[in-house]
Formats: sequence, structure tokens, C-alpha cells
Amino acid sequence: MLSVPITQGPGGQNQPYPQAIAQPPRAGWQPEDIVAGFLAAAASLGAQQQIARDYLTTAGNRAWSPGWSAIVYNKGPTVAQAAYTGTGAKEQATVTIGGSVQATLSGNGSYAVPSASASGGVPGGQPTFTLQKVDGQWRISHAPQDLLLTSYQFQYDYQLRNLYFFDPTTSYLVPDPVYVPLEATAVSQILNGLVHDLIHPPAGDWLSHGATRTAFPRNTTAIGDVTLSGGTAAVNLGGPNIKITDDTLLEQVSAQLLWTLTGSGQNGPAVQSVELSVDGKPWSPLNSDLNPVQELHQSAKYSPPTGASSLFYYVNSAGNLLSSNGPQGKPQKVAHLGTGYSQIAVSPDGDYIAALSNGSLFIGPIAGPLVRRAGSGYTSISWDPDDNLWATTGGQIVMLHGAAPSNQPQGKPVPVTVTYLDGTENDGPFSALRVAPDGVRVAMIVGGTALNFGAIVSQAGGRPGQASVDIVLSPFSVSASSGTFTSVTWYGPDNVIALQDPGPVITEYPVDGGSSTQIPAQPRMSWITASLNNALIAGLPGGAMAADASLSGSWMPIGGTGVSAVYPG
Repeated sequence: MLSVPITQGPGGQNQPYPQAIAQPPRAGWQPEDIVAGFLAAAASLGAQQQIARDYLTTAGNRAWSPGWSAIVYNKGPTVAQAAYTGTGAKEQATVTIGGSVQATLSGNGSYAVPSASASGGVPGGQPTFTLQKVDGQWRISHAPQDLLLTSYQFQYDYQLRNLYFFDPTTSYLVPDPVYVPLEATAVSQILNGLVHDLIHPPAGDWLSHGATRTAFPRNTTAIGDVTLSGGTAAVNLGGPNIKITDDTLLEQVSAQLLWTLTGSGQNGPAVQSVELSVDGKPWSPLNSDLNPVQELHQSAKYSPPTGASSLFYYVNSAGNLLSSNGPQGKPQKVAHLGTGYSQIAVSPDGDYIAALSNGSLFIGPIAGPLVRRAGSGYTSISWDPDDNLWATTGGQIVMLHGAAPSNQPQGKPVPVTVTYLDGTENDGPFSALRVAPDGVRVAMIVGGTALNFGAIVSQAGGRPGQASVDIVLSPFSVSASSGTFTSVTWYGPDNVIALQDPGPVITEYPVDGGSSTQIPAQPRMSWITASLNNALIAGLPGGAMAADASLSGSWMPIGGTGVSAVYPG
């Protein structure tokens, strides 16, 4: 799989740009000219796209119905020389499109990069156009349903939006990025498309293999179009199962609609609330005074976990585990762990700790004692919300199920398979891993030069305690600008912050592949840890620590010395 950095326009694409004016076909144009003109007109979303239909025959016009699907080229699309068949009135021309493919966009907005074996080509073969003469002029009788875009056109014609699905336990929402076309006249089309994706989760999506689920019952349908009035999106659902569902499930359905349609900070239609109806009858949740209009604060219990914590932990030079409520807080002794540890991780509930020393792994309750785990070569550790410990060792990833009772070792580490969307494996090596606050997604440093994101998919084994664990890679990845990635940490549900060396270079990356933001660093920083709306903390030579409260490079020293300070997780 290619590691393709995706960079959107500044400001989340909320800015104008000089778009070429689409030109209608001219008399005497040859097939290659017709196809080139059609590609330019089809890429002009909105009213200008109507000009593309001037390039089609009557039958071709009826058949061409592009949705959100597209093929994005980093080199191309290039128009090959036409091949001719037949003579006279039956003469036809075939034009093939070439180029190196950056990504494909499915009809539901799901983004995928091609496998390395595809050599930059298109799965199923290169797109082709068929042309015939109409009144002596060449016109397209068959056009691909995918839009064929340059990377520049894609950057400005599509915007990132988040679908929201539930974690496997239906406890909270997880963002799933998709691309939607920027059509000023198609607000309802965008809303309808997003609702369709909630009802029918994208089958080829990286989170759809068991990492997330939708609360929408089977056979749910959307009745009519989504309408937008005064900031309220009205959604009418039908189907045999949703008619008989209970208020809890409808509350979950409403939460998915709310978070998805309001955009949760993404640029898009001005939706502030949702009115859900079932078979035309407005639904009101319990304790809502029969008000069917729902706002985000009413779905707060399903909010995507942020992992926000002002409390961080570190081991001082005397071997004491300390906690501090913010960089200026007074350190509190939690336990005496001993010296020689190079890295620690504290579980999100604050009950357990893991530590590394010379590649060996130790685990135990937060107050100790620590028990050494079998194996060696451990390089990074991270807890998920269920107190499972994830680690990289020997270039691979393992997971230890559940927290162990005091003085008892955990079960045997479970090897984790990392796969691309096409099922092929990524063999790493994996040098660092951090689990997202939702416990569904991970950020991984692969080969030192790539930062990948993945979705955790667990399958129950045939025997008690057995399981198969996979990580399915997201199509969004980041390549190190120079040097190697040495440390990564989550910053809320949508972003990670990574440290590169040499430099050092600190960069905040959106997990959806949006524009990155560089944070000024201090010389010789060796590790970082972050928590949403709290200070970014970094390690300096000699065990010194510094904190940046604003993520702007305004570093201030933290009193004392520490080893691998961490926020829980």
C-alpha cells in the first residue's frame, strides 16, 4: 500500500480559488479534444458541470450520473491517442485515460489509496471513453461514472466531513472521515448522502470491518429528502424495524445524525440541530418536554471520547512515581517503582501502570508492585479504555488482554496482524503505537518514516481467552518530512502530535488527512505527551521537562526531573 500524505487546502477548504471556466465543445474537435474538454467541465462542480453534458450523446447523457465517486491522479489524468473502429456512420473512437493514481473515492465518500501492486493504476483497468459522430461532430456515447480529477482539483472540489458511528459496545461515537463534493447548490444532496452512509455504512471503509457499528436498524430507509430550515435538519426515517424500536435506540440514531450533520467543527452546511421523524411522526426523547428538535448537548453522553486529563504522571530520579495536576501543580507521590525505567504508561482509569526497562516490560497496579512480563525488545506501550495493554516488541505489535490482579501476570500476549484494506499485511517494523481515547483507533510509527492510523478489530476465539486481533489501516497516512518519527501522542479524538528527529520537529496531524500544523520545538527534545485542552509536555536532556500550554511553541520549564511523562492512556 502506498503511504500517501493527504493535504487539504488551508482553512479546511473554506476559501475561494480561481476555477477554470468550463468550455463547451467546438466544431471540428477530434476525440482526444472532446475527452479533454469533458474532463475539465466534469471537474467543475456545481452549475458549470452542466456544460459537460454538451459533450455527450443523448443516450450518453441519460446514462452519465456521477455521484461522489472519483479517481484522483497525482500524475494525470492523461488522454491517450484515440483508437478507431468501423467506418462511415458506424465509426467509433475509444479514448483511454492514463496516469498515476493517488486515490479512489467511492460513491459514499470513502477514500482509499491503491495497493503497491497496482503500480499507481486503477483497480479494474484504466477508464475509457467511447465516442461516435453526431451530425458530423464527435460526442461521447459512454463516459465513466467516476469523476477523473487532478490532485489540485480534488483538493478544492471536495471537503472532509465526519460520519459518526458507534464503538462495538454502543457506548460512544467514533469519527469516520469521508469526502463530500463542494457544490454550493447541493446542500440537500450532501445531507442526503451523509444520512445514506449512516444507514448503509461504507462496506470498503477502514472502520467498517468490525471496529464500529451503526445504531440504525436493518432495512431502515430515508423517506424523502433531508430538509434544512433555520439550522434544523429534518430527517424522516422508515422501515419495518425502526417503527418498533425503543427510545434508547432512537436516541442513538438521533446522536449519529446530530454529530454527522452538524459536522462537529468541519466546514459544511449550517446545521445546528436535528428533528428526527419516524414514518412522518416527530420523535421526542424522554425528558425533552416533547420537543423533537435535538441539539448536541442533548447527546453529550455519546460524545467521542477526548481523553482530556490535566493529571499527568512521571518517574523522578529517585524512582518515585509522581502525579501532577498540570505543569504548575504540586507533584504527589503515587508509589515507589525503582530506577532504570525509560518509559511508562498509565491506564485511562488510573488503576494500572506499565513500564519499560532495557526492553523488558513490567505491569502492575498503580501503587505497585510491578511484575515482569516474558519477552524482550519492547519499545512502546499504551493502554486502551478496557485496561488492555498494547505494545510494540521486535518490530511487531502485541496486545495483553485485561488488567491482571495484584501480583498476578496477565495472559499470554496476543500477536496483532496489521492489514491494508485489500487484505495484504503490513509487516512493519512498528516502533511505536498509541491507542486513541475511544479504544477503536491507533496511531503507529512504521519503519520510522511513516505515521499510520488503523482500526482495531477483535474476533472471539474458539476457546475461552482466545482471540484474534487485527488492525485495519486507514488510507490516511503521513510521511516524515525529514529524518524519522520518534514519538506520537493523541490530542483529542481527531488529531495526533508527532515528534521527528533530527530537528526536532513537532507536528499536529488530523487523523482524517487534513492540513498539518507545525509546533516550534526546543533543541534535543526526546519525547512528547498531550491531552486535549491541556499542556503539551516534552522531555529535554538530563531528565528536564518543558510544557507548552497553547501548542504555539511557548515552552516553559517544569520543576524537577522526570522519565517519560505521560497523560493516561
